[in-house]
Amino acid sequence: MDDTWKNNNLSSRDTLESRRKIEKIRKCLGLLDEFTRPEGEKDAGVLILLDIFSKSEPQVLLCVRSANLRRHPGEVCFPGGMMDELADDGNTRQTAIRETQEEIGVPPEDYEIIGNLPAFRARFGILLHPTIAVVKNPLKITMNPDEVQSVFWIPISRFLSAENHSIFQLDQIYYVHMFQFPDFPTTFGVTALMCIIVAMGVFGRQPNFDILANLPEIEARQMSTIQILTHVYRFAGRKFERNSKI
Repeated sequence: MDDTWKNNNLSSRDTLESRRKIEKIRKCLGLLDEFTRPEGEKDAGVLILLDIFSKSEPQVLLCVRSANLRRHPGEVCFPGGMMDELADDGNTRQTAIRETQEEIGVPPEDYEIIGNLPAFRARFGILLHPTIAVVKNPLKITMNPDEVQSVFWIPISRFLSAENHSIFQLDQIYYVHMFQFPDFPTTFGVTALMCIIVAMGVFGRQPNFDILANLPEIEARQMSTIQILTHVYRFAGRKFERNSKI
């Protein structure tokens, strides 16, 4: 683990060093200042909430969906949900903020939004619009049991390791990534892919496995982290091929 992440706490939040870390993440991930525009059919906003100050190493907050939900019951996801045209007025960032407060009771006052990733395509054609935020106040999580079964913090570095990782090729471009952790819930699909991407931005290095089917690891080793992320972003929102195995 990078030693620059050690010995941080919430009191250092507004220091120059803290701002430097945030700007480094923003630059490496190529975060957008504005929210990504909805496609108009199946748009969802998610919040990727990072704690990079109060813990021994950067961690990300993930949820386990309620077993009673019709779609994806019991799966790991980011807090978020489908866009509501009336409530969100086409603002995918507002969707992520609203859904996070509804699902786990975390208000926007407790975190700082640092930008948006490009949109990512998920199963059933849903287009996910990820907003990235950094915790600035201790969180008091109040789960909505109708939507969330549990939440957990996990070191984001776990998504750069080939240990517990496997892939399934979906089509000529996409892999489905799966992390079967012994100490955390299994995380797979677009949630796992976005965790990989964010981990690359936080640590400025690539994982030791293939990310996309059209970018073999041997080629990726010749590229910088920013070049790899740019390549991923080119295809992130692309619709799956008709003959894909999804």
